[in-house]
Amino acid sequence: MADDMLKAVVTGIEVAVFGAAQAGAPVVFVTHGRGGNRADMYDRCRDLVDDGFVAVSYDQRNHGVRMRDPELNGGWSHRHAADMYGNLVGTAADVSLLIDFLPAVTGIPTTRVGMTGISLGGHATLVAMGLEPRIAVAVPIIGGGDYRHLMALRAEVNGTSPEQFSDYFSPAMEAAVARYDPISHPERYADRPLLLCNGADDTLVQAVCNERFYAAARTYYTDPARLRLSLYPGVGHAVPAEMWEEARAWFRAWLA
Repeated sequence: MADDMLKAVVTGIEVAVFGAAQAGAPVVFVTHGRGGNRADMYDRCRDLVDDGFVAVSYDQRNHGVRMRDPELNGGWSHRHAADMYGNLVGTAADVSLLIDFLPAVTGIPTTRVGMTGISLGGHATLVAMGLEPRIAVAVPIIGGGDYRHLMALRAEVNGTSPEQFSDYFSPAMEAAVARYDPISHPERYADRPLLLCNGADDTLVQAVCNERFYAAARTYYTDPARLRLSLYPGVGHAVPAEMWEEARAWFRAWLA
């Protein structure tokens, strides 16, 4: 197992780079879940190095060393939808900066790039691919491509009536989500290899949110093998070993 880790500060973001000795190999950005930090992904980064990639992990907005208010990462509230979405869109934007400046700071080329993440990191991965055309391959894990629908389901689970939903998901949120969310821009993903992994029994990030996105995106794929929705029966909001192995195989097949 590869244990080499290079720490660097790139555009003010602390990053952990694994496999720096393999500079010139494709780079995979690896993002953690809500309430976590970049260290949660180090073992997965090492797996990717073993597969021949450079892996880069960094803390999402308002997480890890970038924490400002831990309460904003809490559960359902009037701020939940905006805080969570602003976090993941910001994290997606960070990837573009890192693609630009990682070579200048570390000497590691970013000419071929992939991205993966878990839960909140899965959401950020999907949004990032839609915003950044240089992300050639992506594997969002237990995330979703239809944020409004996810929040509507979350509101229902938390006893918020449809009449109250606009109090939690304002017109300003509607506009922001329409601007960034994958379901609103499926054409942006056309023919880039994309694997969507979800637990079929997930009650936190329901698989239907990716089923809806998958249905919209597949119209734009001339090669259906490049787009896959992989649902794991009996699995909730978790990443079984088989799911992670499928993600690794996807990168080996399409990015290596």
